[in-house]
Amino acid sequence: MFYLLLAFLSSFLACYFLIKLSTQRALDHTEGVQKVHNWRAVRLGGVALMISLTTSDIAFYLSGKDFAKEYLLVILSSLPVFLGGLAEDLTKKVGPKTRLLMAFVSGILAFLLLGVHLKRVDVPVLDFVLSNYLIFSVLFTSFALAGVSNAVNIIDGFNGLASGVLIISFLAYAYVSYLLGDFFLLYLSLTLTFALIGFFFWNFPFGYIFLGDGGAYLLGFWAGLLGVLVVERHPEVSPWFPFLLLLYPIYETIFSIIRKKFMRDTSPFEPDHMHLHMLFYKRLIKPNVGNALPTFLTNSLTSPYLWFITFICVIPAVLFWNRTILLMLFSIFFMLFYTWLYFRIVRFKTPEYLTLPLKILKEWLQ
Repeated sequence: MFYLLLAFLSSFLACYFLIKLSTQRALDHTEGVQKVHNWRAVRLGGVALMISLTTSDIAFYLSGKDFAKEYLLVILSSLPVFLGGLAEDLTKKVGPKTRLLMAFVSGILAFLLLGVHLKRVDVPVLDFVLSNYLIFSVLFTSFALAGVSNAVNIIDGFNGLASGVLIISFLAYAYVSYLLGDFFLLYLSLTLTFALIGFFFWNFPFGYIFLGDGGAYLLGFWAGLLGVLVVERHPEVSPWFPFLLLLYPIYETIFSIIRKKFMRDTSPFEPDHMHLHMLFYKRLIKPNVGNALPTFLTNSLTSPYLWFITFICVIPAVLFWNRTILLMLFSIFFMLFYTWLYFRIVRFKTPEYLTLPLKILKEWLQ
């Protein structure tokens, strides 16, 4: 419990000092197609998370934990992706392609330092290639980690959204790690969770500090790396377990690429305001309670809807973590559900059960 409290407090206090001491350069812009806030907010949440994880590892070393070195190697492997995102947070001049490249470099570094790479995904032909060609396996794993890093950055648009989704996901990793008796992954998952909770208190609902690109890419990389680690260390775990666990941000990314490239004929790297979380905000939150609440609260009301969607993935992932066929079926179900819901909202046919809580809230406020 001491280590978890330390992870929480170091993140919580780091956020406090970053909010108090940060200069204009560290503030987030309020202009842009994806911006839905109008207040001054520091975008250095990733710095607080890195401080928290480093502090936790120092404590592990001092107490003689046998996994302290592995924990340090996880932190070191994530430095390129973190620094790429942090550079964007401070300069606003680092493009998405460069940040993706840095995430890819972190994937290569994870292989060099930890020796981890995917050798199976429970797809026969692909498994043969992954298990027999090391270079392909390392490149495939690095590409997947870069993809998850970018996916988490895409859903990082509202107070508590990305951090809430990742808290749920890391707790799921912790539960399965506990079942497997893997204390390294258990402590890694839990310290990540409590570091995020320390950040969450400052981010939701008031939005004093944001993850920024450094924090979002960092969290995505750690979430993906945990998936690779649990699959490679434990053959009984299906590789579809981390895939389903993180499917909401992953499919958001895939769907956005298809939508931009083939439906709008624009670059997948161009930001737009048509992501699912933005549709929830524009079509549900704003019309129902937008005039009754301050902006930071209408912003924050979006996130619980997406947390619920995350549970649609997380619950079956946790229940069937070692049963590939069931995980595949639930993955297909989620993608169909997401697509159906997206087009319902786009066509102004939002299901009534989604708007009902907001109507009740509006009546209560009046």
